[in-house]
Amino acid sequence: MERKVKVLVAVAWALSIICSLYAGYALAPWVRERHGVATPTANVIILWEDTSGHDIVYSGNVITNLHGEKYLRDAMAYANNTGPVVYIGIGNGTASADLYELPQEYDRQQGTVAPWINNGDYAFNVTKKWINISGVTLNCTMAYYSASGATGFAVANFEQTKYSSPGNLTVTWIFTFDAN
Repeated sequence: MERKVKVLVAVAWALSIICSLYAGYALAPWVRERHGVATPTANVIILWEDTSGHDIVYSGNVITNLHGEKYLRDAMAYANNTGPVVYIGIGNGTASADLYELPQEYDRQQGTVAPWINNGDYAFNVTKKWINISGVTLNCTMAYYSASGATGFAVANFEQTKYSSPGNLTVTWIFTFDAN
């Protein structure tokens, strides 16, 4: 009789552990959503088009310390007029919070802004299309708030690619504001 009780207690104990683990796993998305933990998503889209077709790359980004986070704080607290984040640069670099300008910038141009609602949150896209690019190797894009200088707001890497045949490169930055 004593052996049966020990086996039943061991089985009950094992089942309680399994149920606890399952409950934690099942509730994890709800807890994460309730506490506002953001799930990182791609917010930079790079599209290459040439005579052989097209290739799309999705990338996340890093907001820079000085010209990204500080820019947002100053814009909200002091209504600073440093300019909107509407310029896109392409070139080479390594994404980091301390990068304020692409070290090897190929080009920087003003993009087209399109405001919209992204899953209930305010958002806007900035898109720039470069026509007939060839003979260049790129691996980085940066969103800026001025046409020149070290005013990088955010930076994103993509796989280093040598664009040898003439084609079009379109970069779209998606900015979503979710303060909840």
